[in-house]
Amino acid sequence: MAARIGIVGASWRGEYFLRAASVLPEHFDVARILTRSESSAARAGSAWGVEATTSLDDFRRGEYDFVVVATPRDIAPGITTALARDGHAVLTETPPAGEREVLFSFYEDVRDLRVQVAEQYRFQPHMAARLAVATSGRLGEVSFTRMSVAHGYHGVSLIRAFLGAGFDPVAISGWAAPVPALSARGRDDWNDVPAQYTANRTFARLDFADRTGLYEFDFEQYFSPIRPRHVEAYGEKGQITDDQVSYIVGPRHATTGTLQRSATGIDGDLEGWFVDSIAWGDDIVWQNPFRGARLNDDELAVAELMRRMAEYAAGGAPVYPLADGCHDQLLSLAIDDAVGSGRTLRVDDAPWAAERSILAKDRAS
Repeated sequence: MAARIGIVGASWRGEYFLRAASVLPEHFDVARILTRSESSAARAGSAWGVEATTSLDDFRRGEYDFVVVATPRDIAPGITTALARDGHAVLTETPPAGEREVLFSFYEDVRDLRVQVAEQYRFQPHMAARLAVATSGRLGEVSFTRMSVAHGYHGVSLIRAFLGAGFDPVAISGWAAPVPALSARGRDDWNDVPAQYTANRTFARLDFADRTGLYEFDFEQYFSPIRPRHVEAYGEKGQITDDQVSYIVGPRHATTGTLQRSATGIDGDLEGWFVDSIAWGDDIVWQNPFRGARLNDDELAVAELMRRMAEYAAGGAPVYPLADGCHDQLLSLAIDDAVGSGRTLRVDDAPWAAERSILAKDRAS
């Protein structure tokens, strides 16, 4: 049976959830949308064929398996708290709150309620495949990663995932460099007239005792055809560099190769157009759980969040706990402070530090 969902917000990010639901009706049924204005409610209702309202009171009385809150960070905590206190399971967008004080108070307000965070990057096909290799033992213990993929809390989440770092104390230092860029494409389409501007590229080092993460990003990377994303992960036996994998097999024997993406609809393949799987050699390290649906990689990641959230709401495993989402944002704020001040900052005072992170991995003694 399809999970019954309520969605708060129908702007650019909210539409990711709506698109995933619209092409996967056997999995998801959007029952109602809550928006801020009558015009946006009318637009969303017409575009998606879903009842839309501007009344939070009406919306919160609805029956849902879970609710998605996809609103700006300044209003998301209040809406999430109200819905969670009503008894709804809530998947709230990233970051769960903006500033440190709000983050801490929001966590205390809902820590014992059913709130998860919509951190999707580790579910993107290639990232999921790289993580599968990194955690397979082929590379040994990963002790260093360089992440040039996404901004702030997203990049922090990926660094922690590859290092298996939970809420351990961390020392953060950073700097920024101006990088001239030609903006050729935005998030929706190519720009008719590319505009030159100066991007502010941020570099940060996160030291988790025996593990180190290097964060590097500027926003031009999100959409630019000439600013690719990069991932590196180093273990004592091997490493990943983007989709290249190399490791020591045994004495006088090393192997290297590329993660292979398999897609349908090419040449004589009449199945349709969708990504099928990603393999390393003979091993399938990622398999599309929504085979047949025409979704891009980020939409597939969002659909996976929704699938897992439905299982969580029914009593299953956590998707991405509130403590993890809050910690990503806390470290992202610390990166900004370290870059701005030029000082090395230590983060070891999070109120959720005693909890078990979903990303934590026990290290070999």
